[in-house]
Amino acid sequence: MISLLASRKTAMAVAAFVLLVGIYPLIFSNSYEVGIGITAGALAAGAVGFVLLLGYAHQLAVGQAGFCMVGGYSSAILCVHYGWDPFLALLFGVALSMIIAYPIAAPILRLRGFVLVMGSLAFQLILVVVAFEMEFTGGALGTYGVPRFAIFGWTLPSDQIYYYFVWACVLLTIAIGLNIDRSRIGRALKAIAISETTAGSVGIDTIKYKVQMFVISAGMASLSGSLFVHFLRAMDPTVFGFAFSLNLVIAVIIGGLMSIWGGAVGATIVTGLREGLRGLSLPLWEAVIMGGLTVFVLIAFQRGVAGNLSVWFDRFTGRRSNEVPTVVEPAGTAIPGVETEPGKAVIEVSNVTKLFGNLRAVDDVSFTVESGSITALIGPNGAGKTTLFNLIGGYQPLNEGTITYNGEPIHELIPNQIADLGIGRTFQNLQLFDNMTVLENVMCGRHRIHTAGITQISASTPQARREEEASLEAARRCLEFVGLRGAENLSAAELAFGHMRLVEIARALALEPAVLLMDEPASGLNDTETEQLAELILEISALGITILLVEHDMRLVMGLADQVVVMHHGKKIADGPPDQVRETDEVIAAYLGTEKHEAIA
Repeated sequence: MISLLASRKTAMAVAAFVLLVGIYPLIFSNSYEVGIGITAGALAAGAVGFVLLLGYAHQLAVGQAGFCMVGGYSSAILCVHYGWDPFLALLFGVALSMIIAYPIAAPILRLRGFVLVMGSLAFQLILVVVAFEMEFTGGALGTYGVPRFAIFGWTLPSDQIYYYFVWACVLLTIAIGLNIDRSRIGRALKAIAISETTAGSVGIDTIKYKVQMFVISAGMASLSGSLFVHFLRAMDPTVFGFAFSLNLVIAVIIGGLMSIWGGAVGATIVTGLREGLRGLSLPLWEAVIMGGLTVFVLIAFQRGVAGNLSVWFDRFTGRRSNEVPTVVEPAGTAIPGVETEPGKAVIEVSNVTKLFGNLRAVDDVSFTVESGSITALIGPNGAGKTTLFNLIGGYQPLNEGTITYNGEPIHELIPNQIADLGIGRTFQNLQLFDNMTVLENVMCGRHRIHTAGITQISASTPQARREEEASLEAARRCLEFVGLRGAENLSAAELAFGHMRLVEIARALALEPAVLLMDEPASGLNDTETEQLAELILEISALGITILLVEHDMRLVMGLADQVVVMHHGKKIADGPPDQVRETDEVIAAYLGTEKHEAIA
């Protein structure tokens, strides 16, 4: 069963949807007005899918009307020439579109910006040419005599009944979209929209989810095409041209790029306005008015109509909290620990070199990180610390050497694959997802833990719901562990800088890492916050989590680290316990300086 009533807001939105859809043909009952309602519904089915692709996955593949053609021609040809039941023909078209979309998704989504727009339009134009030239499509004349829609032999007796069927299909697409939005995949898509780099650090496979949204969007576009064709009772190559693609884009922008309801709302507004302008005999002004409205919404209502309605609802109901989060003592045992083997090499960096042209940013560096230890990687600015960190995390390829994790090479893996192994990471420059709440940010860290796929999530199966509840509880425990509570419903951007650091650490801990890479976690913190951070790092280490730390604060490093690795000009110049390292002449000369050495001695 598809779960729609996941929240009070959704319940009210569904009630409003059913009410408005239900009374429309009672108020506007003539065939022309009912036809407008059917047209709006058919466009809405495709627009909901386009919200997932454009709004959530941030992929401007505007040639989705090509998949409307696939659905439209499937229904027309199978029903007219082969006598198929229209419902079965519709399902066949949806399946065919998704099958076609899957192999072309990965290569086409590697394109960016204007190139992606042109590439997707090229796909649509290829289908238009095929439709014009092929005999089985009816050529330029198309295929006529498409029957009224029927379900397993029962023909829908009137346009009013078909209207309700069309909008029932729209409600189905909205339900699927809402289930995706409130899932690990929905959070993954929002994370990808902010930063693919950060998304990879919590185990999110960016290409995989872009492809999935492309395929789902194709299926919904095919549904839209079939619904249109059974209303028009004909199909030809001009039905789903560039103008239709433009209508989809405008509908999504006006309705709301990041709102599942936005597709339906935008499609209704666009269809109503276009028909109203035609009724006023203003065809020449149609493009000007629609373009002006789109620009106005982009400037004044960036969330779109549905998105702003959601914000206003939250404000009216007091859903958003203005309370300042409370920092408490770390909970210690709130999250599971990791079994350690003292002395075991967890990460081994062997003769690693990284070149940027003629610059050797990392030059033949080797060291070992032992299980359960805190290892600090230090050095002056430009020493190559962050570059080496990025090599370990999979963000850059190395030129020479190897990096292993528990004896297995990882230097050829990409970030999400390394995160899947149980290696978490924080960043020097804060990398939070500001389009999500604090709790959702931390829940992103649970991505690798759960296994529910797109089909289970779309249908809101019991497994998907159980995993979502488990992720919610685990994220709250992680926030409790870092000593941060009361901020769950706040946007990450609303927090103080020190609290943002805690959220980023909580998100990394939600990954249930065996190893945690921390890149200058004390950067930007005051003395009190640095002391609290030191206590937290010790609490994390007490769980058995191995920590590799890049840090400039020498007091913090010398007070925490079991082992210190010192780099200078890309080379390792010292490696050993803190007391030993700080007595090394090369370290004193290259990094600490005599005065600093005396200060920490």
